[in-house]
Amino acid sequence: MAFSPWGRTVFVALASASALTAQQRTEPAATFDVVSIHAVPPNAPPVVRDINFTPVLPGGQYIDSRAGLSFMIGFAYDVKNYSKLVGLPNWAKEQSFAVSAKAAQGLPVLPPPENSEQVRLMMRAMLADRFHLQLHTETRREPIFILDVAKGGIRIREVDPPVPPAKDGYVGLALGDDGGRLIGKKSTIAGLIRAMIPWLPRPVVDQTGLRGYYDFDVKWSALETPGGPRPNSGLGPEGIALLISTMQSQFGLRLVDSVGSVEYWVVDHVEPPTDN
Repeated sequence: MAFSPWGRTVFVALASASALTAQQRTEPAATFDVVSIHAVPPNAPPVVRDINFTPVLPGGQYIDSRAGLSFMIGFAYDVKNYSKLVGLPNWAKEQSFAVSAKAAQGLPVLPPPENSEQVRLMMRAMLADRFHLQLHTETRREPIFILDVAKGGIRIREVDPPVPPAKDGYVGLALGDDGGRLIGKKSTIAGLIRAMIPWLPRPVVDQTGLRGYYDFDVKWSALETPGGPRPNSGLGPEGIALLISTMQSQFGLRLVDSVGSVEYWVVDHVEPPTDN
């Protein structure tokens, strides 16, 4: 990895320093032994997935019947906000692939977190080898939201943490100009932020200091003005404003305008995958 003085990190190797630490800890080589990649026809039937779907399987495997390149890159480089992955050509945004990648036999059985980190390293090597992927990171100063606790404190109910191996619960968010709903069970503030990020026009930085687990099921609706137009079901500034006001009134959390450092992942070069 090479560093420049302008907030840019160029990826000329397969792993970051943190990933190399994981590699040293888990020992196996960061490459798949067998990789099969096939383009999915555009008229292929849709795939319906469980909300807990993961392409990462035990034993150093990555198997996905409908993998977009942005998703694969996002997983390999742990991109939290896909809107910050830029530079992909149109074909790479539109084409999906059936991917089956497996480590060599004899790979030690690793706990799920270590296995996932190992597969990340393998995916980086695979993307560089089969898609000739090159990318770098850039840090830009941009508008952000700061999330902190509003006056009066948090208003959602704190609950006992999940019992291992259970993890914090998924947060579901439905949002439009006419209203919305947020549902979480044994969920964290980090999970709440992850649910909001795809809907908001800027990143969210957590400054709440809250580390607990929470249950909530909150609904809200736009007020209709007598004689005025009905709120539409799409999402525009009105829907975002409703979400922000609901966070303060019903969650006890504030989304405050600010400016901060935003990390971008910039694709410099990518090609359709080489033949199997």
